[in-house]
Amino acid sequence: MRRIISTLALAAFIAAPALAQGDLSADVSLARDDRMVRSVFLADLKAIVADAGHTIDSVGDAGVNSVTGITPDGLIYHVDGAVCENQVRPGCLGININVRYDGDEMVTYEKLNAANLAWNPVSVALDGIVGQEGSSLIITRYVILDGGMTMENIKDNLTNALSIAMDVADFVWEVGDYATGYEDDYGDW
Repeated sequence: MRRIISTLALAAFIAAPALAQGDLSADVSLARDDRMVRSVFLADLKAIVADAGHTIDSVGDAGVNSVTGITPDGLIYHVDGAVCENQVRPGCLGININVRYDGDEMVTYEKLNAANLAWNPVSVALDGIVGQEGSSLIITRYVILDGGMTMENIKDNLTNALSIAMDVADFVWEVGDYATGYEDDYGDW
């Protein structure tokens, strides 16, 4: 009996981190391109991330209907259901896609404003104090599902949001295509 209890305790200890992260499996058939949705559930969000070829890192970190994904290049992002407790229909009526970067002295009000003007499909904001470490640069795309949307369109929104987020980061930190004087290349924003 003692051996059984010890074995069960060891199994529970080993499994605890996986259980805390939630079920990371996904039914990618839910992400079928022609599937029309007017609201989404956690299973749909996981399917979108997995169908993109990304790793599901965790679920539930930002609420019941939230998924943290990681691209093959290592970009960490969040796909969260929005307006989930509603009287209209079951599920979440919107999807919030966001990427966060650690802020530092390179993040300025001018760059935040310029990024919002240049990449209007997303919102660029800062959580914390501009120009200081400990802040977070946040790039967000909000998708409204009220009238219905195909999963293909939702996946395109994810692809575009992640691509734009990387461009915004390059712009803010002046690397890649933005390494040489962004003011000279993009006018006086």
